[in-house]
Amino acid sequence: MNAPPASRRPRLGAALAVPLLLALLAALAATVWLDNAVNRGVTFSAAGPPIPFSDGPAVGVNLYNIQFEPDPAAVERSFALAHALGARYARVQAPWEDIEIHARGDFEDRRNLAAVGAVSAWAKYDRIVAAANAAGVELIMRLERPPGWARPLALASPEFQAGLLLDGNSTGPPDDYADYAHFVRAVVERYDGDGVDDAPDHQRVRFFQLWNEPNLKGEWNWQEPRPEEFANLLRAGAEAARAASPDVVILFPGLAPTDGLNSFAPMTELEYLDRVYAAGGAASFDIMSAQSYGLGQPPDEHRYIFLRGRGNWSWSQPIDTRNDVSRVVLLREVMERNGDAGTPVWVTEFGWNSAPESIPAERRMTWGQPVTEQQKGDYLVGQIERARQEWPWMGAMNVWMLRYGGYADPDPADPTPYFALVSRDWQPLASYQILQEYLARPAVAGVGAHSWEHPAVERTADGWRVRFSGARVTLAGGLGGAVEATIDSQPAALSAEQIDGRQSLRSAWLAEGEHTLELRGDPAPDWFMVDRARPWGWLWDYGPLLLLAAIAASGAAVMGGLFRMIDGLRTQGKALTPHPPLPLRRERGGAKQDIFILIAMGIGLLIAYRASAQLPLTALGLAIFTPLALWRPDLALAYVPLTVALYFMPKGLFDARFGIRDTGIYLPLHEVVLLIGAGGWGLGVGGWGLGVGSGATSNQ
Repeated sequence: MNAPPASRRPRLGAALAVPLLLALLAALAATVWLDNAVNRGVTFSAAGPPIPFSDGPAVGVNLYNIQFEPDPAAVERSFALAHALGARYARVQAPWEDIEIHARGDFEDRRNLAAVGAVSAWAKYDRIVAAANAAGVELIMRLERPPGWARPLALASPEFQAGLLLDGNSTGPPDDYADYAHFVRAVVERYDGDGVDDAPDHQRVRFFQLWNEPNLKGEWNWQEPRPEEFANLLRAGAEAARAASPDVVILFPGLAPTDGLNSFAPMTELEYLDRVYAAGGAASFDIMSAQSYGLGQPPDEHRYIFLRGRGNWSWSQPIDTRNDVSRVVLLREVMERNGDAGTPVWVTEFGWNSAPESIPAERRMTWGQPVTEQQKGDYLVGQIERARQEWPWMGAMNVWMLRYGGYADPDPADPTPYFALVSRDWQPLASYQILQEYLARPAVAGVGAHSWEHPAVERTADGWRVRFSGARVTLAGGLGGAVEATIDSQPAALSAEQIDGRQSLRSAWLAEGEHTLELRGDPAPDWFMVDRARPWGWLWDYGPLLLLAAIAASGAAVMGGLFRMIDGLRTQGKALTPHPPLPLRRERGGAKQDIFILIAMGIGLLIAYRASAQLPLTALGLAIFTPLALWRPDLALAYVPLTVALYFMPKGLFDARFGIRDTGIYLPLHEVVLLIGAGGWGLGVGGWGLGVGSGATSNQ
């Protein structure tokens, strides 16, 4: 007997709901992907107080191999070029193996007795520090690379000997961390400028980076990287440095950005850093370091994840995080997850390579697609501007590199020299000139909280001038009485507010862009904040919620239609079976059926919560629970009070293969149950015919 036309409508509705559901899922995926690209890591609203050492971003340069310059004039010329560029910092290597060469406490260099005799191992570093101080450039010293006497066991290990065949420049930690602590203390004491055991003329260095890239096997004696062991080494060095000088500022070593798939770096630097934090490493540094190479990509590339292609496909990680400019945002997320949002980030190395076609193809692409010198300069400026506009936690950014230094000429097939801003024969390149012109402009404060010592703050004859880029400015604390202010030469009414317990003055919202605030009067605020307008903020906040609601409704309609279709088929086949089928719809008095449904729901939740921290098994558990919960929300909601007890143990989801950040996401289980159950109840009230209150009829 043919079904009446009305009975075909649910099937037709379900058939239409399936493509609608797929379209909504695609729209949600696109929204999440775009939100990740447009808004992730971008600061729009400032929060104080300012993060120390983050007024900037200030620019520095790496003086590669300057310790191998035999001519003191070359050292002075390097710092003169750095100063002329507008650099405030210069990062240099101070290899342990080049200072405490022969034994602990022995700072004499006897490696070339026949040629020059015994000389002080300190002498050339004293010249470097003196030249930096004379040029007004602040040094960042990198302390690493132990001498052979400090690591005989590591040198003799089979792993290290095999690693040397792969990389002759390999190194690693000393056998005894106390030796490193002794070396660090000696260096800091020599350059603390306190008049005791100082270098000649009391030359001074404040910033020291302890180690470099410990997440690579080649920097860790070709052993598996051990974040917990590195935390111990860092602690030993930091305690020694702080004992030598209370003014010392310690930088965490720059970690090499990796995807964890290379045998030389078997874990990502994000996982490595997370484990350093877990080992208590946060107390042993003042500034986080990051490497932020462009790898041929433009600096405004905001994508944080990508789908691997044919050339780099991996079944274990089909979707991966990017390693270019935006990588620093992922590192910052690890810091914030570990409660370290008050620590600034300094970029120890960033740049683009301009290797010419004369470099062999297999080496030319080592750092991504090469760029022109013009592009290099534009990209360097673009990355600095991005940091100013988006990352208030960013301090100094050190270009890799000013010039390829040292006495030895580079291998003609090596692309490394083409990071430089100045040629080997001391000629400033186009990238140098572009960056120099940018740094010569008046400083402009970007988004975030800034100290009143920020370079964008200028003293005037009768007050202060502040240049900022954003849509609102706030002056926090320190201002007494009436304040006369103008913004862009127009009178500005500043409203009084309490911010962090401080009396503050806040401007009205302005057009997004650069503005000049002028204050008349002598008192100065303690600090100031700049906010940006968030484009399409309502769309990013509420769009995903609307899509989720539509997906829930569409999914419920699909499941309802499917259940009705199955019920219809089973009803039509009832005459062929001696016993009535177990109904899929709720019947009065179906206690056994309720028990089966509750058990199935519980199994689904158990799989979702405990089976795996990765996405596939979690999704499987939810795929079991969700349709049952939409069908029987009255039973699903019974799990809410049972799962509230797990509030402080939310479901952790870690799966970089599907674009989930390495720091993971956390889902309170009771909220998931409540949302799904409430959705099913709402669908029943709305008349979709699912579950309780749906007006279900008997299958008889």
